[in-house]
Amino acid sequence: MNRRHATAVALTVTTAALMAPAASAAPVGMPVQATVQTTFDDVPDQFTSTVPGCEMGTVTDARPAAHYTPWGGVFTGIKVFECAGGESGFAVRLVARFGEAGSTGTWTLARAWGEYAGAKGSGTLIGIPFEGGIQDTYTGTVR
Repeated sequence: MNRRHATAVALTVTTAALMAPAASAAPVGMPVQATVQTTFDDVPDQFTSTVPGCEMGTVTDARPAAHYTPWGGVFTGIKVFECAGGESGFAVRLVARFGEAGSTGTWTLARAWGEYAGAKGSGTLIGIPFEGGIQDTYTGTVR
């Protein structure tokens, strides 16, 4: 095989590998949003979301920790979202700064079960205070 032919074969193999079916590509992310009316009591909070099959449910805290500072505080913990019906859900690890004006933070999907087992995701949180609580809006992408 001459050098020109070998180069053409190598180029063809490389091009074919780069044009592999989309099934071998990374999964495409789906934008999601969830809104929680968070209150500061032992009653599970209600949420609504854009997650297909999990448009509503309840949220509880697992291992919550709030650290207060002169400028406000930091919340770290796991928020457990249980979809209506109780067969599917997900838990997010949340880190958020908070103060009188509200909160901002980030979340990552810590685990998921039922219909969402194996999902991965992350995003941001913005919280707007109301009398007796805070309206938390989680926005991000799930794969």
